[in-house]
Amino acid sequence: MIKLGILPHPGKPTAIQLAKEVIESLRDKPVKIWLDQETVQRIGYAQPELADIDLADLDVLLVLGGDGALLSAARLVSDYGVPILGVNVGHLGFLTELETPGVNGALEQLLAKSYTLEERMFIDAQVIRDGKEVARFRSLNDMVITRGTFARIIRLSTFVDDQHVVDYFADGLIVATPTGSTAYSLSAGGPIVEPLLACLIITPICPHTLAARSVVVRPEAIVLIEVEANHKDVMLTIDGQQGFSLQCFDKVRIVRADVTAKFVKLHGYDFFAVLQNRLKTPQAR
Repeated sequence: MIKLGILPHPGKPTAIQLAKEVIESLRDKPVKIWLDQETVQRIGYAQPELADIDLADLDVLLVLGGDGALLSAARLVSDYGVPILGVNVGHLGFLTELETPGVNGALEQLLAKSYTLEERMFIDAQVIRDGKEVARFRSLNDMVITRGTFARIIRLSTFVDDQHVVDYFADGLIVATPTGSTAYSLSAGGPIVEPLLACLIITPICPHTLAARSVVVRPEAIVLIEVEANHKDVMLTIDGQQGFSLQCFDKVRIVRADVTAKFVKLHGYDFFAVLQNRLKTPQAR
């Protein structure tokens, strides 16, 4: 018996419809299904029809959406170690394992337990104000400190293990995981890092000097960023989905989390094939 969670993107009708089709296809299978309350309401299933299981008890969480849905789901189950299988119902789908037409075959593999797991690192951030922690966050892609739309540049004094690295005068700063190296960090000029590696990638956003470059540090490093700005429009964003307002002289401490994201892999690992497809890199002849 497989305990399967199904989590469609709530704002995409195609994802909701796909969730309905998946549930119907599994009615006579040895599967217990978990749905969150929002999905239950959108699909129209009564709660008694669903398995009485907790999110923490799932064998696999099937995420129907794009990369954003997968990032949100990864944070949701990060403390439970639940493996995630992503189905791309979005546009880019850099993190998802398969496209919509492959769902039926994927379900058969799940039932047969014919898959492997791939682990990716999370990072944790603490916001420290006047010597006290005021907020804590976890991300799979990145933590980003940015100025507001009309605010002036900010000074971001960056330290690694208490050693001063550089003062970035910039529009912001990204601390990314290898998984997030192909997201905002890449757009800001950061390196592409194979996601199975473990490291922290520090990349400035629009630095006001030609000498500013990305820095890659070991996974055990403690990255500390001190924020200095003469305005109040500074924000910490988490995976581009959560936000927290920062104040002048706040410190953001970022470390590798003690948990990992677990992705279900059905067809073997080929990061560079995904990279070539998603970035539309021409093949060599």
